[in-house]
Amino acid sequence: MASHNQNLGEVAEAFDRQTDPLQQYEADFADIDTDLFQAYIELVLTPKNPSDSTLKNYRHTFDQWKNFMANQNRHPACPNEEHVKKFASYLRTERGNSTSTIKQKRDNLGRVYEWWQDHYAFPHPSNYNPFNIAKREMNLVDDTDKLKYPHLTESDISQIICGCTNIRERLFLICLLKLGMRVGEFLNIRLEDISVAHSQIRDCYPELGTAPPVSNYENCIYIPSKHKREGNKSSKPRILPLDDELRQALLQYLTIRPRVNEPWLILSQRTNGKINRGDRINNVWKKHFQQYNQMDGYRTITTHYGRHYFTRYWKIQEDITRELVQYMRGDKLGDAKSGDSIDDYLEAYYEDIESVYLNHVPKFL
Repeated sequence: MASHNQNLGEVAEAFDRQTDPLQQYEADFADIDTDLFQAYIELVLTPKNPSDSTLKNYRHTFDQWKNFMANQNRHPACPNEEHVKKFASYLRTERGNSTSTIKQKRDNLGRVYEWWQDHYAFPHPSNYNPFNIAKREMNLVDDTDKLKYPHLTESDISQIICGCTNIRERLFLICLLKLGMRVGEFLNIRLEDISVAHSQIRDCYPELGTAPPVSNYENCIYIPSKHKREGNKSSKPRILPLDDELRQALLQYLTIRPRVNEPWLILSQRTNGKINRGDRINNVWKKHFQQYNQMDGYRTITTHYGRHYFTRYWKIQEDITRELVQYMRGDKLGDAKSGDSIDDYLEAYYEDIESVYLNHVPKFL
């Protein structure tokens, strides 16, 4: 029986349509010195004043796409839908990218292609978009996404964290478990967002705790919403307490953090700049939870497990009210206190959860 692709090939032949419309332009593109992806950055992205992290993400995607297409012996401006599908598979199997990361990279490339379609300089037909075709025909939900995490007790997690002797990596673990943050939010923490009661550390880092939401509090952290900080995904901001264990982990890290003129808490060990790729933190989690990630039939433990554990702990084990769990996760709430200003909202809910949190937060050390 003929495959659907073969059947569609017959349809294309019947109507004198090409099955690989961009192949004919390969030789011409190969003779052009202009970097078509850099042109997109300069003419489309740059006028919008994107953040440095956005530009880095686009450039990283473009570099991966160019290298992939070179291995396919195809110019990166002349893909068909099979190239797009294979690229998605490559990102998952060889690069270990999550479904959301694969979608983001595919959509980034799709925006470039749509610009080529619209611009007079390019031959890309308006009635053929391989990225849209691949988007419709692919199911990016991997079977492992449907698996459950292995059941870990507080004692199991404690053994993992106590066994982590690297100060920096221990912070990666304990911060996400105790605060339920997404990895992007973690990498987006600025020094000003953290208020700690420690005179020597504050002398070294005078910007600590200067963000208005936490300027009147001690030993807490402010996590902005997606509306206030690019890269964050939460609908609402929140302030969360720092218990003694997390506070200790932060203080230990701050003593070894490079003293550079960067506002970010977490810095790259190579560049001393901001880390823009969550897989750097994911790899640390995979390494420390390796014994559980080798178990068949379970979902791999990465940074997302921190948010999963946090939610399950407070919602099921501690059974605190749904509204407070939503606040601690940064979820959009219902009408409760919706008429308050953001400052009033933060203060009201922080005062609601501070004692509950500090009295019941899980202990790992």
